[in-house]
Amino acid sequence: MKFLSCENRRCALAMFVLLYSFLHASAQTGGPLGASPPASGTPKVEFEKYSLPNGIQVILHVDRKLPIVHVNQWFHVGSKDERPGRTGFAHLFEHMMFQGSKNLPGEYFTHVEKAGANLITGANGSTNSDRTNYYATVPSANLEYLLWIESDRLATLADALTKETLDNQRNVVKNERRQRYENQPYGHAFKLIDENLHPTGHPYSWDGIGSHEDLTAATLDDLKEFFKTYYAPNNLSLVIAGDFDPAEAKRLVEKYFAGIPPGPPLARPKRWVAKLEGEKLVEVKDRVPQERVYINWPTPALFDAGDAELDLAATIMTDGLSARLNKTLVYDRQLATSVTANQASRELSSIFTVTATARAGSQLSQIEQIVTDEIARLAKEGPTAEELRRAQSKWEYRFVSDLERLGGRGGRGDLLNSYNTFWGDPGKFEDDFARYRNATAQSVRDAVAKWLDTRNRLVVRYRTETAGRESQTALDRSKPPPIGDDRRFVAPEVKSARLENGMEVFVAVRRDLPKVAVSLVTKSGPVADPRGKAGVALLMYRTITRGTRTRSALQVVDELGDLGTSLTGSVARESTQLTMEVLKRNLAPAMTVFTDVVRNPTFPTEEVERERKKHLDTLAQEATNADYVSVHVINMLMYGHEHPYGRPNGGLPGTVARITREDLTEFHQTYWKPGGSALVFTGDITLAEATEIARQHFGSWAGGAPPAVNIPAPQPVAAGKVFLIDRQDSAQTVISQMLPGPPRKTEDYYALILADTAWGGLSMSRLYMNLRESKGYTYGAWSYPELMSKSGIWVAFASVQTDKTKESVVEFVSELKMLAGEKPITETELADVKANRVRGYAQEFETLAQLAGKIASLWAGGLPINELQRQPDELQALTHSDVNAVARKYAVPDKAILLLVGDLSKIEVGVRELNLGEVIVLDAEGKLVSKK
Repeated sequence: MKFLSCENRRCALAMFVLLYSFLHASAQTGGPLGASPPASGTPKVEFEKYSLPNGIQVILHVDRKLPIVHVNQWFHVGSKDERPGRTGFAHLFEHMMFQGSKNLPGEYFTHVEKAGANLITGANGSTNSDRTNYYATVPSANLEYLLWIESDRLATLADALTKETLDNQRNVVKNERRQRYENQPYGHAFKLIDENLHPTGHPYSWDGIGSHEDLTAATLDDLKEFFKTYYAPNNLSLVIAGDFDPAEAKRLVEKYFAGIPPGPPLARPKRWVAKLEGEKLVEVKDRVPQERVYINWPTPALFDAGDAELDLAATIMTDGLSARLNKTLVYDRQLATSVTANQASRELSSIFTVTATARAGSQLSQIEQIVTDEIARLAKEGPTAEELRRAQSKWEYRFVSDLERLGGRGGRGDLLNSYNTFWGDPGKFEDDFARYRNATAQSVRDAVAKWLDTRNRLVVRYRTETAGRESQTALDRSKPPPIGDDRRFVAPEVKSARLENGMEVFVAVRRDLPKVAVSLVTKSGPVADPRGKAGVALLMYRTITRGTRTRSALQVVDELGDLGTSLTGSVARESTQLTMEVLKRNLAPAMTVFTDVVRNPTFPTEEVERERKKHLDTLAQEATNADYVSVHVINMLMYGHEHPYGRPNGGLPGTVARITREDLTEFHQTYWKPGGSALVFTGDITLAEATEIARQHFGSWAGGAPPAVNIPAPQPVAAGKVFLIDRQDSAQTVISQMLPGPPRKTEDYYALILADTAWGGLSMSRLYMNLRESKGYTYGAWSYPELMSKSGIWVAFASVQTDKTKESVVEFVSELKMLAGEKPITETELADVKANRVRGYAQEFETLAQLAGKIASLWAGGLPINELQRQPDELQALTHSDVNAVARKYAVPDKAILLLVGDLSKIEVGVRELNLGEVIVLDAEGKLVSKK
């Protein structure tokens, strides 16, 4: 299923909710509660569905792969259920759901984190136009604890709502709006699309996050009424998935949820596909780095006739180098930096959007005409058999890959709830699969002809603008069940072998799906870029797939696309990964292409120039994004502009312009060698199979080991300074506080991880609770250590509302002093963060890609692979004094540096008034502008 277009929510927000019961339940059974592959080879998801008398629909899915349980709840309410003048309620209430209930006071995440919820991989929430979801994954022993939490929210949240929490979360949502929309290039595009494509009064015609005016107007009574109407058992679909006993789960659902009364019957809006009479044009002038056009058509709703065909048409037009619009606009004629097409499926109606970002000098009108002509050709001729087969193979791969995860967006829990909410049956996996598998060239042609080959469309053009200046129940809910005893989790075993040429092979077996992930990792990255040519490693990585001695760039993409896969990867400072995930039956032919790319790239001049132009456009876009600017300049300040750790991984416009094809060839020949590379296999494969594949494809690869890269000592700026970068009219200020850190191999590593977790690594950490929950200045405040092989840094950061910049800096300074010794980490804090890190560890191993990435990172860092198994014990062994000693060692206020990116006309005076040290103004490349 192609998932609903949806607003992704916080980096640590929201989760689960549960219900089910045994008594009075009408059951729908999909067979035994485990997972098994059917004869067709398409994985089958087994489940049991039943309902309680109060209307809760409960879906149970057992999977004992890991000792974790996932709870996923969907409330059938979204922004479409609001009314003009009170928009943003669904999203605002999502925030309110995390502010504590009658028997669970305080920030919701502080409680679930203690139970082992891993907020990076296993807990979140989101609101879109049609539904609001909450989900979390915790160790299996803590299912009852989560059910108690969720039942208390559902039963008592209305009683716990206060004007104080409403005012605080209203400010948080406004900051989210600033951060995600007002402070981002093209940030208002989809708001403009919904407002202009749908008629007045259409449930999709308003902005899901709400306007500042409507958010300000929201009252406590409004919120309570919204809760009583939509947050009721009869509007909830609940999935419990993972390692649990179904009978016990039913008993717990009955205990905690059966006594909650249902809400009023709800009338559902009917299908309503907007109709446009001719082309509607919206012109926007904004401070964007490149002109961009969004071409939009109203299309059929989710699961309706034509929906799947339009999804396939989007793949045919823009997914891959040889896709029609990509090849014409980006590859051949180079009129656009990027082009994408998307069928954003929703409950009442959908939108098909083609988005093209123009290169400098290109005309949007010319791009629009090419899009129009290509759609007309597809409507007349239909796709070729090859195009359709490739699109269906890609879709099949994505479908199977979504089944890897229990939780998260698009995992099995989400899919079961989606099918149940919008199709009335959680078991619609095969029916959904069939929509794509049974599509024909004729049905795709017909859908494109009916919905897209028309001038009845909305065109939104972004033009560049020059800068302005230089209930309820007798159950006693007040007593929480105890958090369960931790079931010891041991990371998967990793086996290894070594080829005669020095290449290492690692294998972690997992057979729950017929799929294999393959990663080639090299101990080379941007640290090896030649001086004055920062960006070589990244540009080489981006062009390595653009042709070999026997395959052109298009042939590489098409051969892999026919097998349902593609090459992806990542470039870290000291390593590079090239990755492929593929269905097991396609592994052999896919490895042939994979090997050819790794060993025989030719870096054709025309391909290098294409990628250079695209990359320069990307750098121009990043220069307008405060977050990107902050990250780049942080490293320059902490290491030095020309230090291997200080240069931006992607380089700067001036350095990228100097890179030649010969630079890329030399880098590959020098650093991509068998003695400095490893192959990592995870999934349905044994060590014997993997070693034979490695020997067959890489056994004859000669060259030995690459040369070592010299990493000098850091040359940071003097501590005690405050650096400012001007971003005119910025709705927020990005604040970063930097400290020197140790190398990754330090004996302090695990203690530093726990100290960081207490400082800013969780939503129950000090920075988050202060700046977001107490003050409401930001959408989130965090910290992280970035540790390299020779040295590292420790960074805290937040995007705060502009008019609270001075106050936020004061809090950053204060929190650092407290961490340094004024207020040491308490025994309770340490117990909480330690429990979260240990209990949440298993959730980091759900997917093959996660597992392969962990193995590759350890190997590339020169660390023992058995750290996978050792980590929980290493964390548990640390004492209170150990962690505080390390906190004092690295959290040294006198060594801190501050960097602020925001509107200097509004923040500079206030920052100078703090007298924190010399204030220096830089440009977006970290160069001195003025010194006062």
